[in-house]
Amino acid sequence: MMILNKPLRSLQIMAVFILTQASPSVRVLAEVDVFKQSAELGSRTAKTSDDVREYVGQLDKTEKALFSLTQAQEKDLRKRYESFSKEVSKLKQAQDLATSDIDAMTSKGAAYFSSWSASIAQISDEQLRQASTERRTKLMKEHDELAARLHDIGTQLQPFMSNLQDIKTFLRADLSPANASNANGMIQKSQTDARLLKERIAVVQAMLKQFLSQAPK
Repeated sequence: MMILNKPLRSLQIMAVFILTQASPSVRVLAEVDVFKQSAELGSRTAKTSDDVREYVGQLDKTEKALFSLTQAQEKDLRKRYESFSKEVSKLKQAQDLATSDIDAMTSKGAAYFSSWSASIAQISDEQLRQASTERRTKLMKEHDELAARLHDIGTQLQPFMSNLQDIKTFLRADLSPANASNANGMIQKSQTDARLLKERIAVVQAMLKQFLSQAPK
């Protein structure tokens, strides 16, 4: 479970106290807010899932272009290099979008679960309050585990991209069969890293699907 720092915990406690003492109109606004936060988290998670899928699709294209580059003869080396270069640029765009979504989803999740906690404080019936608390705890744990896995994947994307950019730069200066042969070690490493990355992302995609199926709509 996510551990709040002291200032944030104090603010959350204060928010709960204010809500329990608030007028009915203020409570209605709070209920609307938590409902809105729930919908926004669902929307953010769905967008993250879509953009992660787009990244994987572009990763496949980049991997194929990289393999094609290793099979190039001198006459078609430039054409295959240019194709590889374009796919790497598209992969960088897909990476930036996916990592931005991951950060936004994590932030939205924190806001939602904080609002949910404040909402629970307004429930007078002990049984309903306990049921809501247990449901929140379960979903929050799943969200935090998902966010941690996504963050872990995110930290692996940049080193992988850096290797691809190195290959681009290395070959751009001397696009010859001999120099392409010199890049074989890094190319093989990048191919292996791409396969491992897709395997790890597949696990996270399953977690995203699971969370989306259980999260409040």
